[in-house]
Amino acid sequence: NGEYIGYLPTFNGDLKDYNGTLGFKGTKDEWIYDASFTFGGNIQTYKVTNTHNGSDITKVEDKDTVNVYRENSPISFSPGGTKFEHIVGNIDVSRPITDRLAIAMGVEFRSEDFTIIEGDKASYDGLGADSFSGNRPENSGTINRYNLGGYFDVMWDITDDFLINGTVRYEDYSDFGDAFVWKVSSRYKFWEDKMTIRGSVSTGFKAPTLHQIYTQKSQYSFFPGEGVKVSGLVNNISPQAKQLGIPSLNPEKSMSYTVGIGAKPIRNMSFTLDYYNINVDDRIVLSNELFTKFGKISFFSNAFSTNTSGLDVVFSYKNMSLGAGSFGFNVSGNVTLTNERTSDVPVLNGEEIIDATQEALMFTSRPNTKWIVGLSYDINKFGFSLNNTYFGKTEFRQSGLDKNLKTEFTPKVVTDLGISFNANEKMTIALSVNNLFNILPEWNFVALNSTGQAILDDPAQTKVQSDLITFNQRYSQMTYDGYHFSQLGTMFSLSLNYRF
Repeated sequence: NGEYIGYLPTFNGDLKDYNGTLGFKGTKDEWIYDASFTFGGNIQTYKVTNTHNGSDITKVEDKDTVNVYRENSPISFSPGGTKFEHIVGNIDVSRPITDRLAIAMGVEFRSEDFTIIEGDKASYDGLGADSFSGNRPENSGTINRYNLGGYFDVMWDITDDFLINGTVRYEDYSDFGDAFVWKVSSRYKFWEDKMTIRGSVSTGFKAPTLHQIYTQKSQYSFFPGEGVKVSGLVNNISPQAKQLGIPSLNPEKSMSYTVGIGAKPIRNMSFTLDYYNINVDDRIVLSNELFTKFGKISFFSNAFSTNTSGLDVVFSYKNMSLGAGSFGFNVSGNVTLTNERTSDVPVLNGEEIIDATQEALMFTSRPNTKWIVGLSYDINKFGFSLNNTYFGKTEFRQSGLDKNLKTEFTPKVVTDLGISFNANEKMTIALSVNNLFNILPEWNFVALNSTGQAILDDPAQTKVQSDLITFNQRYSQMTYDGYHFSQLGTMFSLSLNYRF
């Protein structure tokens, strides 16, 4: 029947998402109020099959000493998983004070529960199940966090053209104390309201997630040139972390600036250009896998500070008559100006916790520019759309790759087609074809110096480097560590939407 029987570990996941919101809003004596209560979460569990537990644990059975596992091991395991739930309650009220002045305020309560689900004993006992061992009892359990926040907002039309808006927010976390953030924004209209200049300055605060703080796990991973080995993720509050001198996580803090211009020179045509600059301090990053007395481990750390800046552009022209239908055209894009580390990397046991691979994943693994050119045409009950997405150059420093080399992914254009049919006022049928022309990622080696060039000049050495980062060509299209757009090629989807 084609079913594989034997040792070939498989790893399957079962994900369940659920959420619900109950709310109400209304008006009372010029006060506009909006209250809501949301409950949601997800459960992710795993199943590992076609493998075994090779531990040499023994037991006495009928006066004989026999292996608990090895030849007696089950071949299917339930290694556990994770569960996350949150409860969020909001109350927001607002009202105009005068024709030019309005205020708003609100409070929010949030409770989070993160559960590490224990695996069955055979999945973690001793060495645990090959390929993915289960969550051990000491690493499992439920952790709770809650926070209470409130904000106050003022919007003031100083003149018909000039507006200023200010917001302050205070939060108190059960595990990270209090935080105070603010935002000031403004806009100015001119040329008969056809052009707008806008800008903002804001601060930010992001507490580490419960997942980042408490997740602890050991698993089998692929290491280029070394094969499959066991590595571990230790959390920052574990005894192992304390022995290694790994500090507890601190919140991320940020300062952001934006300035932009928007124009609507004629009917149906609009244009915006925005510049942004974001500085993040104590950014939380998963470390490189380091050799320690506990083996090869990684951990979350406030690794460094970063600066990111760029330009966002949007242009659209819609509702142009073409034959018996209506034609639309839009262009949107982003250009990254800076995306860089602005502080030193922490050192553990004389080794930087972030290597070239991690830095590349953080700073160069996304296209340096991305543009979308979209066309739309609506005629009678049919709607057609054609979007062309340009993915700019991307650079990687894959794990295991010689330090004198890097890879560059070639810029590509991916075309998506959409066709919709409005059968009646309630029913719509839509066909989507993503990556219409089956465009796949392409990459090339680039030498960083003369030593790297010498490697590329030797076909045998180049083949070795290629095998290392593609898992012996299993990931030849995009390499083992990443890619700049989907490698799945053309994909079709058909949907039916009915509004009751």
